[in-house]
Amino acid sequence: MDHPARQYYNPSLTASEERTLLRRNYLLLQTGQAALGLIGPDMLAIAVEAQPEAIVLHFAVAAHTTEIDEDINDIAFELDALLGGGPEQSSGITTQIHLGQPDNTWPGGAHALLYCAKPASG
Repeated sequence: MDHPARQYYNPSLTASEERTLLRRNYLLLQTGQAALGLIGPDMLAIAVEAQPEAIVLHFAVAAHTTEIDEDINDIAFELDALLGGGPEQSSGITTQIHLGQPDNTWPGGAHALLYCAKPASG
């Protein structure tokens, strides 16, 4: 029996494309769970890149501080814990930090966006 959500899928997706999207969505959800309570005012954006056997977390930050480093390390640690025992338990997790706005110079912009801060009102 097909999964009930299949009715919402693009019917032209191949099985491989479907698996890729399901994996990306799973990693986005798990990263969102891992990031709860760890997104401070200097965190401008988070994107998730699903590579074969690896996960890259892209961060755009307003300032590269000790606190930002701790939050990013905590997010990666929590994500690793959440993935333990599941299909992604052997995927390596790396982080990339971009100092500045999540504009077209941010490498994370090409990947699945999890979080983007509202621009500061001036």
